[in-house]
Amino acid sequence: MCSRLLQAFPSVVHCVSTRFTRTLTDFTVKFVCERDNCVSGRAGRNPIVGRYRYSGIVSQSRALSTPAKQYEILSHIEQVMTTFQDHKIHKFQSFLVSDDALVRICDAYFQLELNERAAVLSWLCAKYGVQHNELLEACEILQKCINNRKDATLLLAESRMRLQLEPLYNQIFKLIGRLDNGVKHLVDIRHDVETIAKSKVANIEVEQFRNLSNHLKAILSLWFSVGLLQLKRITWETPADILEKVGKNELVHQVRSWLDLKHRLGPDRRCYAFFHSSMPREPLVMLHVALTDTISSDITSIVDYSNMQVQSNEQPTTAIFYSISSTQNGLQGIDFGIHLIRKVVEEISKEFSTVNQFSSLSPIPQFRSWFMTQLKLTAKSKSEHVLLLPSEVTELSALLNVSKDSVYNSVWTILQDKAWKNDDTLHKLLKVILVRACAHYLHNVKHRGFAFDPVANFHFRNGAMLWRINYNADPSIKGYEASFGLMVNYRYFLNDITSYSQKYILQQKVTASESVLQLI
Repeated sequence: MCSRLLQAFPSVVHCVSTRFTRTLTDFTVKFVCERDNCVSGRAGRNPIVGRYRYSGIVSQSRALSTPAKQYEILSHIEQVMTTFQDHKIHKFQSFLVSDDALVRICDAYFQLELNERAAVLSWLCAKYGVQHNELLEACEILQKCINNRKDATLLLAESRMRLQLEPLYNQIFKLIGRLDNGVKHLVDIRHDVETIAKSKVANIEVEQFRNLSNHLKAILSLWFSVGLLQLKRITWETPADILEKVGKNELVHQVRSWLDLKHRLGPDRRCYAFFHSSMPREPLVMLHVALTDTISSDITSIVDYSNMQVQSNEQPTTAIFYSISSTQNGLQGIDFGIHLIRKVVEEISKEFSTVNQFSSLSPIPQFRSWFMTQLKLTAKSKSEHVLLLPSEVTELSALLNVSKDSVYNSVWTILQDKAWKNDDTLHKLLKVILVRACAHYLHNVKHRGFAFDPVANFHFRNGAMLWRINYNADPSIKGYEASFGLMVNYRYFLNDITSYSQKYILQQKVTASESVLQLI
């Protein structure tokens, strides 16, 4: 198809090629192959000519490749959609498309650069989104059926309306999902969509791409329902390619080496992951667990093996969930973590009858940002929360030799680095302030009724209790930049998980321990 197009219309291709090799910033590339008058001096309709209208963006750093790639993928998509529309006209309930055509679409798509993929996806959204004319017709029919109150006809009209609200491009995605490795293709395409939507370079309609992402998410949610996932334990005997992905995708506490990874899979550690049958070599989400004798209050004792000899603990009493990471950006928004933790609790309970405490040791990724913002707002008398008690303002004023009005700005400046920890008096005072503020942040600061902190929201939804706030639990630079080094334990009581979860989801109430409540 591509070669015939290139041979049949050299003048058009030359024009398109010239435009495709330009590298102007924010230059919108467009080419149109019309049915009529495509070749000079030749009127009439040629069946070979594509019915394509394509728009995209040329990156400033490089030009788009040969237009043959675009011709190829667009022609394959057109063939599939023409088949679908022909069957739709004849009121067939389903239609058959050869796997070869779908494979060619995927092969052509993944050979493109990201900016070229953005152009193809923009074209797909524009041409094969919701068909508004047909949707309006369905609305009119539905309105008539409602007025006439004929149940059978009304149900049929509702069904037609539902079909018209679904974009036509969903048909292609559903068919691709049936291919070998097709589900992985859909995950990667959604990752592209999310990346493009967040890009500041591509001149695309962001809302259009967000809508496309939502439709792909709905399709993927069916493929990745919990009943179709397999829980597997990762050990040092797991195939090397999977181990490499486990180490590479550890986002919470970076794996520094193969030796580090081996320790995290040691006798007193457990690592579990969800897998899908269509992606057997791809761990979807991973949970790292430390088996200990007490609820850990710092991460160093768990992940730093440089000065310690790991030994097997045959009768641990506590399971610490210290890291949970997703490996597939294309599955963002599809929540596996909640189900993973509950499955892991069941597995550990079966393996170790002595384990009777389950807790996380979790980061607080946005606490420092929130606290610093509140300091600035309070200095301007715009904060809704009082961070410092009057006695603390007085003490800090004397300690820092500044006026009381300047205390908040001074604290903001001091907290930019760790030097304040060298002053014992200042360190002791700020420790009290930070721990108290953190308790308020996790328990009271909300977004649309739920915890503002994403990690807290995750554990509260899962049925955990806000158990304990740990000072200097993560002394790393990353830990200080995220939360001044604070971490938190979310504890899971097996008999109360369901009630705590429902209380949070339905009533938006956080369950906290007495030690935390005393800080608020």
